[in-house]
Amino acid sequence: MELLKETMRALAFLSRWPVSPQWFEDYQGSLHDTVRGFPLAGILIAVPAAVVILVGHTLDLPEFVTALLLVTTSIIVTGALHEDGLADAADGFYGGKTSARRLEIMKDSAIGSYGTLALILSVLLRVAFYMDILSDLSPIASIAVLVATEAASRAILVKFWQMLPSARSGGVADSAGTPTEDAANFSLIIGAVILVIGYGAAGGPFAVIVPACLAGLVFYGFAALCRDKIGGQTGDTLGAMQQLATISLLLGLVIAV
Repeated sequence: MELLKETMRALAFLSRWPVSPQWFEDYQGSLHDTVRGFPLAGILIAVPAAVVILVGHTLDLPEFVTALLLVTTSIIVTGALHEDGLADAADGFYGGKTSARRLEIMKDSAIGSYGTLALILSVLLRVAFYMDILSDLSPIASIAVLVATEAASRAILVKFWQMLPSARSGGVADSAGTPTEDAANFSLIIGAVILVIGYGAAGGPFAVIVPACLAGLVFYGFAALCRDKIGGQTGDTLGAMQQLATISLLLGLVIAV
């Protein structure tokens, strides 16, 4: 029951899904207390996009159209939460010369050239990868990939959050607190199990190993970049990590399959 509560609370933060107030009874308001539910919330977030896959298959839509609608649906469901973080991180990291200036740019709601390009690339890559997946796999296998990706990418986000220090005092991630190592590891294990099931069903062991290794490289590479640019993590870099994890997992699957 406690894990279910954490999942529903995580869903309320990570998406635009309406969540009943009953799940917030006796809740202290600390987001880091919900992290065990992040990968499970990812499963629920994937449901509308999974329906898009089924409808696209039923109507015999071109794979490109279905993939585009799938990605668009995911963005609508999350309110572009992670995309916003990716854009802000790109603008800050490459638009400022000092850590303080980079953090200042990231806090600004305006989007610059780097952020715009990052968003375009993120959307195009996801559409291209899902288009390839939809053309090679059955609708059920494609849904399994979608669900696994949404769950695993958010589990990776949690581990990233736990491993890096806060770079901005009073920021969203800093105010939410830092997840405990046990909670982050629990989330990562759940995400890994879902990834093994979903990607394994799509292409066997190789389809799990390659994406996992690629996501690991991106994880540590982006962590090193964050330490170098701003000295740690912020809410924006957490969103960027989710996007990078999604792209690297899908790329790994396309390579493997």
